[in-house]
Amino acid sequence: EEEARRKAEEERRAARRIRISDEDYQILLRIVQAEAGICDDKGKILVADVIINRVLSKRFPNTVKGVVYQRNQFQPVSNGRINTVKVTPDTIRCVDRALDGEDYSNGAIYFMNRRASGKQASWFDSSLTYLFAHDGHEFFR
Repeated sequence: EEEARRKAEEERRAARRIRISDEDYQILLRIVQAEAGICDDKGKILVADVIINRVLSKRFPNTVKGVVYQRNQFQPVSNGRINTVKVTPDTIRCVDRALDGEDYSNGAIYFMNRRASGKQASWFDSSLTYLFAHDGHEFFR
């Protein structure tokens, strides 16, 4: 039974592993740093998980760059902050863990920080299914 559980977990993780270019990896590091740099490890992994979920979804572009730079999706892209962040070793570790299949997202494909989202928060509330909150972010599907 333990062996079956271990095998199922490895298969689940393998299904989440995406192939990404060096450019995509750098973009993923920067967006996670910009969105969740002050968050705990789980918060950083969750933000990476949402990006990965989008790459795996038919509803979004199939590359990290395509997802992150899709119009009006991520505030650090809109305000240019993605280009000025300094990626920390902790963020690198968390992104690598997410890329290795570590996932806490329950399938979330959106997240927001309610304080930073302002009027856009109502769109999340009326258009999406709320899943959970963690470390200042709310996650939706």
